[in-house]
Amino acid sequence: MKTGANKYLRLMRTIGITGVAFVINYLISLFLTPYITEHVGTEAYGFVTLAKNIAQYATIATLALNSYAARHIAVEYHRGDMEKANIYFSSTFFGDAALGLIVFAAAAVGIVFLDRIFTIPPEIVPDVRLLFLLVFIKFLAVTVFTAAESGAAIADRLDTAGVFKLISYITEAAVLLVTYRMFRARVYFVGIGLLAASLVIIAGNVMICRKYTPGLKVSRKNYRFSAVRKLVGDGIWNTVNDLGAMLHSGLDLVICNWMLTPLCMGQLSIAKDIDLIFHSLYQLVGNAFHPMLLKSYADGDKEKLLSQLKLSMKLSGCLSNLAFAGFAALGTAYFTLWIPNQDTDLIYRLTLITVLTSVASGPMTPLYYIYTLTVKQKFPCIVTIITGLMNVGGMYLLIRFTDLGVWAVVWTTVVLVGFINYVSNPLYMAHVLDVPKSTFYPGIVRNVLSCGAMTLLFFALSRLYMPGSWIALFLCAGVYALLGILVHFAVCLSREERTLLTDKLRKRRGAR
Repeated sequence: MKTGANKYLRLMRTIGITGVAFVINYLISLFLTPYITEHVGTEAYGFVTLAKNIAQYATIATLALNSYAARHIAVEYHRGDMEKANIYFSSTFFGDAALGLIVFAAAAVGIVFLDRIFTIPPEIVPDVRLLFLLVFIKFLAVTVFTAAESGAAIADRLDTAGVFKLISYITEAAVLLVTYRMFRARVYFVGIGLLAASLVIIAGNVMICRKYTPGLKVSRKNYRFSAVRKLVGDGIWNTVNDLGAMLHSGLDLVICNWMLTPLCMGQLSIAKDIDLIFHSLYQLVGNAFHPMLLKSYADGDKEKLLSQLKLSMKLSGCLSNLAFAGFAALGTAYFTLWIPNQDTDLIYRLTLITVLTSVASGPMTPLYYIYTLTVKQKFPCIVTIITGLMNVGGMYLLIRFTDLGVWAVVWTTVVLVGFINYVSNPLYMAHVLDVPKSTFYPGIVRNVLSCGAMTLLFFALSRLYMPGSWIALFLCAGVYALLGILVHFAVCLSREERTLLTDKLRKRRGAR
């Protein structure tokens, strides 16, 4: 049996490996975005993000089946009931295959009429169609093999899965480098890169599943409609929740395309890509904690579960605060160096407002797993749907009857996402765990104070020196990160945690 120290060592290894993968994914965006906007146009780049978003909408059709599949497979596997585990495993596989094919067929029809659905410059219609087709082929492949993802969660081998994610990003970068260097720039090359990367991840999940959970096998005789019905019944509220999330931010680009212009959509898509990078950054922590949280919950150890949840809040909040404060201070220099031929001032302000949601979402993201552990989704899903409808309605009314334009799109999302993360989620999460309603608020308040202190410090430093080159920018970001970590630990860690950390550092120095 693994010791607690080994578990935390694997946790940090998982965060480290996926962190490196995150950096490579970021570098792809860093080099790809200015290249596409310069050679194909900002409007074309907007369709890259739009295609990804619409494929993400399509996953909602499979979410009810998949959201609790890994949980049920893992629970039965840990209990030693391999028959039930394989029933859930096989039922998930065949159910996903059927749903994936249905959604792909519907998408294929939509792709034929794509230029009638969206406003697309005529010269890039064929390229955009092919881009959407490749993205949906990726969707189909990932959907069919979703069940294989459970192997890494069961065996607590998310670090190994992270290695394959790292390889997938390297593969994507290699494909993009070859295609864009050898051929005339086409927007659909991005789709080729995404498909190649997803195939690497699928192969990795299958290998992990076969090696660490050899008892799990796909078999038609293990398919049970009752298992599918059980999974869908448990996960239906996750589908509702994702519909609400789509209403919150997923329709931003669609609304820009329909009510504003493709140029506005392209500019907002750059801001949305930065926001996605932020989200991926603090999700590193949340995902790494899942096996540990699942084990503590299954053991009924509420004290350990709460301790792990609060630790995940602090680590995730540290990353989101560093990202926000750093971007707020250095964002203008970043965009000037990155996309100098674009309206960098407008894009900076759009991005700053968009990523403002990360201040709340950062520490709260790891806590969303509480709903998966407790299978309590109904209330938060209802809240998400209601506020999502308010978001879309608010965007429409503000664009239709005011001159706010694209600003209406970003501000309505910030306000409503803030309400969810600061009010409804912390209260209901405490309720389903049967702990005091104020349980998570000290961590939230400290995180906001930490972010405020970091932002003020970084702004003061940027007034003293604003970098004018990539090397200077990265050096400044590194210095800011070190200072920000000290600020976050000083504000967010309790006295006991700071003392424990100091003692451990002293012991390590003494050992040397």
